[in-house]
Order: sequence, then C-alpha cells, then structure tokens
Amino acid sequence: MRSLFDAQIFSFPKPSLLLREVLNQGCGTSDLVLDFFAGSGTTAHAVLELNKQDGGNRKFILVQYPEPTGRSDTLKTIADITRERVRRVIRKLTPADTENTETEQKELALDRASGSSAPSAVKSVPGFRAYRLDDSNFKLWDGTRAPRDGAALGQQLEMLADNVRADRGDDDLLAEIILKCGHPGVTLGSPGEIRTIAGQAVHLLANGSLAICLGRALTLEILRGIIASGPTRVLCLDCGFAGNDELKTNTLLEMQSHGIRFQTV
Repeated sequence: MRSLFDAQIFSFPKPSLLLREVLNQGCGTSDLVLDFFAGSGTTAHAVLELNKQDGGNRKFILVQYPEPTGRSDTLKTIADITRERVRRVIRKLTPADTENTETEQKELALDRASGSSAPSAVKSVPGFRAYRLDDSNFKLWDGTRAPRDGAALGQQLEMLADNVRADRGDDDLLAEIILKCGHPGVTLGSPGEIRTIAGQAVHLLANGSLAICLGRALTLEILRGIIASGPTRVLCLDCGFAGNDELKTNTLLEMQSHGIRFQTV
C-alpha cells in the first residue's frame, strides 16, 4: 500500500503475497474470486498479480461498504480506496509499451462487445467496472399510499404511465434489467452487441438469445427487426409503447408465433 500510494492510508491491510499464495493453491486459472469484505482491495491486487505471473484469466468481484475515512481528498470512503488501489495496480502491471492508444481502446471495446475471439492487434489489458447500490430506476406503485380521492388517484396512475425515473440513463436501466431478468448465462460482465435496428439501439446478449430494447418510441418496424435478429427472449420498456395497447398485443402474439418470450418492464 505504501509503494502504491506513497503513504500509509489504510490500517492493517491484508498481505497481498499471502493472498496470492492462497489463490495459487485454491483456484484454477479461470476461476471467479469473491471478496465480500474487500477493504483496501488486496484480493483484487493478488488476482491481478497472479494472472500476470502465470498468464491466467481469473476474475474478481469485490464488495465494500462506503464507510467514511475522514479524509478530505478523493479517498473519502473505504470503497474509494478499493477502486483506486485496483486502478494503480493495473497501471503498475501494464508497462508503458503495452498501453493502448485511445483508438486501440475503442477497437478493443468493440471486439469484446461482439464477443469476438479472433486475434487482434490491439493489446488486451485488465480492467474493471464499479457499481453502487441504489434504489430502482423504475417508479414503483405503493398501494398503501394511494390517494382515496378518485381524481387524485387518476392523476397518480397517469404519472406512472411512464414508469422510468427521469434522472436515470440507459446504462442504469440495462444493469437493473440484466440483474432482474435472470436470463441463463447473462451477468453484468457478459459480452454483448449493440445493434441498430430501424434506427433504434438494441442490446443483444447471450449470443443474441436475449434482446433488450430501451427505446421510448417503439414502432412495428423496430419490433419486427428485433424478431428477425433471432432472439428467444425480448425485453422492452413498457413506456416505449406510449399507451398503444394494440401494438403491444400484436407484438406479443407475433413474438409468440416465432417462439419468442416477450416481456415489458
């Protein structure tokens, strides 16, 4: 920790050399390692160094409560320390001559998104995603707080016609839908493809078996284009139909005729 941060910023961090030895004895080269009490990120440090040492492809999931540190810099919580340590370890283990240019990084991201296994001139370097626990991106109906007055109840129902919270973006929605849909083999880290269908971006996951469309103005052309892509399951935003029950019903029946499980969220 001192060599990474030029200071002792965390009391009694676990020794990364010890954890590396534990991982070496207890894990395969492609295993997933979970640390539910990540602390300063020692487990990630050990996984990254061990992969560098033996060419392995181990992955890690770290969970850390954002406990305040009392610091006034960017490391205001223990979770901030965790993330920053992982960043610094990756930089330390990635020599300057293997760092990708901005163009190469975009090419690599597209390569990973498509799930391509073809050899690429772009140099692969470790990376990670960080998520924060939050409440739902969707407005939830609470019957216990529903007004008794008919007019007020109607207004509240009308407000929920668009059930997506205005302050949330597509990345937020996609993450929650992936977590809740329970599609076999699909996780937050699953490779996928973003395909433009009739001008609308559609997320294709699990080798195209799951299609997620976050469009707010769905048309028959978009929906039939999704069907033509060959998924076995399709998820769309309910508000994307803008109250057009006829389009929603016809979409359900047409997808059923193609053996596709169709749902709105």
